[in-house]
Amino acid sequence: MTGLATIEDAKDRRTATTAATPQTRIRSLITAQEMFPALERMFLEAEHEICLSFRIFDARTMLRSDEAKALELKTWADLMAHVSGKGVKVRMLLADFDPIFAGDLHREAWASARIFACRLSDDAELICAMHECKSAPMWKWIFRKPVADRIEELKRIPDETRTPFQNRAIKGDWELRPVTLHQKLAVADGKTAIIGGLDVDERRWDTQDHDQRQDETWHDVSVLVQGPVTRAIRAHFAECWKRGMECGGTVFTEKVSPVEDAGSVPTPNLPAPRVLRTLSCRGNATIQLGAKPELKEHEEAHIAAFDRAKRSIYIETQFFRHAPIARALARAAKRETELELVLLMPTEPERIIIDGQEGFDSRHAQALQIRCLDICRRAFGDRMTVVSPAQPRPAKEGERLPVKGASIVYVHSKVTLVDDHTGIVGSANLNGRSMRWDTEASIMFHGAEDVADLRNRLAKIWLSDHLGQSDPRRAAVWEKAAQRNAKLEPEDRIGFIMPYPEKRNRRFARFMPILPPEMF
Repeated sequence: MTGLATIEDAKDRRTATTAATPQTRIRSLITAQEMFPALERMFLEAEHEICLSFRIFDARTMLRSDEAKALELKTWADLMAHVSGKGVKVRMLLADFDPIFAGDLHREAWASARIFACRLSDDAELICAMHECKSAPMWKWIFRKPVADRIEELKRIPDETRTPFQNRAIKGDWELRPVTLHQKLAVADGKTAIIGGLDVDERRWDTQDHDQRQDETWHDVSVLVQGPVTRAIRAHFAECWKRGMECGGTVFTEKVSPVEDAGSVPTPNLPAPRVLRTLSCRGNATIQLGAKPELKEHEEAHIAAFDRAKRSIYIETQFFRHAPIARALARAAKRETELELVLLMPTEPERIIIDGQEGFDSRHAQALQIRCLDICRRAFGDRMTVVSPAQPRPAKEGERLPVKGASIVYVHSKVTLVDDHTGIVGSANLNGRSMRWDTEASIMFHGAEDVADLRNRLAKIWLSDHLGQSDPRRAAVWEKAAQRNAKLEPEDRIGFIMPYPEKRNRRFARFMPILPPEMF
């Protein structure tokens, strides 16, 4: 079965959209229930080459597609061995993390890389790469106390579980690495790609029913795309791969080599889909903590889309903390008196509601978000609604911060839909880190039917019977659904939408502007 056939067959499952242009096909993939099997099928159908770059890609993740199961493959390590064993050239770029402040993520990245490397064919190539940015030396002195505490923790874990980076840190050889490769994308044969917000591991597996403990829920959106834009996605991967090779990424295979016929990333005119990128490099300022921005295409594209908005903006984002984005939305609201905004976010970030972190950095990050909400509320008034999803069933015992008795649904998606002319789906949150520092990639598309299809699919999931014949572009539709649900017991609610719990977030938030907002 070809990738094109996969898309055509998917129309029967109501998950396909019409073409954004005669040369491009786009299909939305909502939650891992749709994305994981689609990614597996894309890999199995590849004939020559697979390029992938993910923040997290656990080799032990179970396979979900019928096609993989028919081959008696069980995990992604099995599937990758099968694909590379057929002669498909595989290049994997996995994100690595600060070995001190993100020690668990760092060890998990290495563990997955080692498993993959043991199973891949001799021709496959794998790099586990930290971002090239390193903080200026002065920050080693400023953070010397928390670093010392983390190193003591490292000393207490078994020697065999520490990485070489962590062993060097124990001996005093370390540098702060505050920036990361956050993108999630894969390209097959330069013809078919999946790009979005979803990494691959068991934590991220969820269905559109979200009938799990709240620490196992995970709403995310990706898109499967075919057409000329896939060559641009491949060219972007080639640039990131080159940086990984040149900036000391850890190579887990016998060799690595440049991507052949990499090409370049064009900036096509509307209405052609295009890749949006955030890229940064190491700054040279003596007080530099983070990265020096090189490409801010996510920020620029969002602001340009808001400047064209007339009637409706729909946003799903894990974080809403970047003041330039909030100010652009406010300008649009003041210019267009009928413009409406629907903003859907998690009740709190994962580190707060799942992990229970309450430190000054978590409180400051929430303060940045409250500030952005205030900027927009003053401009939009009642033409804006902020909502969060919660399960239509009572919270399970011991779950943190329920919403009027219900477990939350964790929102990790990054979706922006403006009128019927612009859709953006990818890895970039609306925060300073995604807009300025981390390596990010998204697709921006302009087909009216593609934009409307994704909006309607999401509205049907979130609003369920509240939607009816109502227009999901209207903020009042979402606000009324949230308020109606808030008055009911969890098991009597329709759909998932509840009011964003702003009061408790205001109580938690504390401005402590010591660190740059791009860090959050």
